Amino acid sequence: MTVSNFVRAKPVRLQTRKLVEEAIARLNYRPNVSARSLRLSEEYSVGIVIADSDPAFLNDPFISRLVSGLSNYLSSLDYTLDVQGVAPEQFENATILNKVGNEALCAILCGPRALRKEQFANLTRLGQPIVVFQEAFHSSAPNVAVVSQDDFSGGKLLGRHLLKKRLRSVVFVRPALDWCALEQREKGLRSVLASAAAPIDVKTLIAPSERFDDVQRTVKDHLAKRTPDAIVAATDSMAVAVLKACELSGIRVPRDLMIAGFNGFDVWRYTSPTMTTVVSPAYEMGRLAGELLIQRLKTGSFAKRSVVLPVRLQAGESTA
Repeated sequence: MTVSNFVRAKPVRLQTRKLVEEAIARLNYRPNVSARSLRLSEEYSVGIVIADSDPAFLNDPFISRLVSGLSNYLSSLDYTLDVQGVAPEQFENATILNKVGNEALCAILCGPRALRKEQFANLTRLGQPIVVFQEAFHSSAPNVAVVSQDDFSGGKLLGRHLLKKRLRSVVFVRPALDWCALEQREKGLRSVLASAAAPIDVKTLIAPSERFDDVQRTVKDHLAKRTPDAIVAATDSMAVAVLKACELSGIRVPRDLMIAGFNGFDVWRYTSPTMTTVVSPAYEMGRLAGELLIQRLKTGSFAKRSVVLPVRLQAGESTA
């Protein structure tokens, strides 16, 4: 039992620990998680299903950071993470929802509100411990928890920041595909701008997708007709495409037009001017979901069934 205790981080005498470490290094030993799972009659796997129409969904900075946080936490406990992307309209057919071996599930939903509500209801009926990310829906079912970032407050933070600039017109650019987070960001932004002493014209510009070329083309066409005082993009990646559209249109940022984005990942550092953004705790959200699920598996109940993590404004040169 000495080697087993060492591998499982149980107390072992220092002299014995050194001998075991030498033997492990010499034999290149690695613990067999699957075999241990069978012996202990426990499962060591969690699944995550991501509803997204883009086949390269893991390229999304928010999704990749969230999944990294979840995966790293689970890995530290010898759990594996099973990932599946699925088109929103095919969500109920995702094989991961009924896969034997996953003791718990996480989900990122997208699509029109009615479709997301249906996706949420399908998850609730599974009976497994489930954490849903970035969703406004709540369930009385004890097996479901929701982890989000405060996107509504993020929109308000940007709105208050822009109000100091005495704007007359603002454009919120977003993709055609609906996400709860994007809805909340726009609502928060509009709620603050609507309270301005002087009326501010706020319009929504919808790009076919979040892809750089789609956003750049959509914004460039809009700028050919009218230049607003500011453009707020639903994500930083979209904000970069907006910046390029301004460059191609001969519009100087921030002198002629201000730009802001959301999520605060590394991309803001490499733009010129640097991007004003709202910083997202995506990695922390993934880790927290892992903690909640493991605690639920061990105790039979969630410590918290609704958690909203704060965001913060990071002002850059693009709104100076």
